[in-house]
Amino acid sequence: MKQVDYIIVGQGLAGSCLVQSLWHEKQSVVVIASSERKASSTVAAGLYNPITGKKMLLTWNAAVLFPYLDLFYRSAERELDTTILYPKAIVRPFTDIQAQNDFWAKSTPEIAAFAEPEQNIEKYDPYIWFPYGGLITKHSGYVDVQAFLGAIKQKLVEKDQYIEETFDHAALQFSTNSVAYKGIQAKKIIFAEGFHNTRNPIFNWVPVKGMKGDVLTLDIEAYALKEVVNKHFFIIPLPNGKFRMGSSYIREFEDDAPTEGGLKEITEGAHTILKKPFVVIEQKAGIRPVVPDHRPIIGEHPEQPLALIFNGLGTKGVSIAPYASKTLTNFLLLNQEIDQSMSVNRFNYLYFKQKNN
Repeated sequence: MKQVDYIIVGQGLAGSCLVQSLWHEKQSVVVIASSERKASSTVAAGLYNPITGKKMLLTWNAAVLFPYLDLFYRSAERELDTTILYPKAIVRPFTDIQAQNDFWAKSTPEIAAFAEPEQNIEKYDPYIWFPYGGLITKHSGYVDVQAFLGAIKQKLVEKDQYIEETFDHAALQFSTNSVAYKGIQAKKIIFAEGFHNTRNPIFNWVPVKGMKGDVLTLDIEAYALKEVVNKHFFIIPLPNGKFRMGSSYIREFEDDAPTEGGLKEITEGAHTILKKPFVVIEQKAGIRPVVPDHRPIIGEHPEQPLALIFNGLGTKGVSIAPYASKTLTNFLLLNQEIDQSMSVNRFNYLYFKQKNN
């Protein structure tokens, strides 16, 4: 029987960041992932932004997440010999004078560490609607998620640590101190399945729901801005001269195929931002795993400590995944307590409610 430290189910952003964290600590893994269950990470735009939402609020735990994500992805770039991290300022245009006044009235030293005023209207005026100025963020940019996942998969295959199949729960066996799956024995198993967690009989009580999102690739005529623009929708300049724009937010869906509604929503949004003509080159869609409190979910099953979950990254996955994976790694190797804001324990009552019904 093949012996490894951990079995990981799923190779989206959560699973891949956890693999990288465990490799860094000299741990061995086997990853089981299905090409039929597409992770939302495979189409993610990868934006990381400390100032988020319509109200332009500071991202949860920003002072910890953003310095660590830079260290994590830079280390991964060196170890995987792949360019992953693209730091870029993000321009957030104000919608009106009231929005401008409201933001700076509530500004704090914590916000000032990540954003400053941008009033250079002449710079942006040829390309985007920018009559009221805006703010420009620091410690922001995007991650090439597809390059990161591809490099992790390639290394897994080279190390004979990758199995491409749909996980068969009937083949999973628990003993006192180990788990076994089809000839593989490990200390523990971690499920990092994103939205597909709804099909997991061990963790299907965890309140992970799907939020579908479309992302477009654009060709914009005579557009020279190098910054990311974010005004409800984001526009990211890519190294190949094209632009990524998104995202739609669709709560009711039947599959992960691109939608006409998503295309219409984003292109209409583009006309409210861009002054330049554009052409849609490509459209993709994925289903993000979201939870009610918009926090990650990591930790042990309440009655089976050899089974763990890593999920709930939502729309801020590239920002949260590195720190969450480090937190889970420290729990596994050092028994360091997981903060309640990220721990699956906060939802244990749902497990016992399901069990007792």
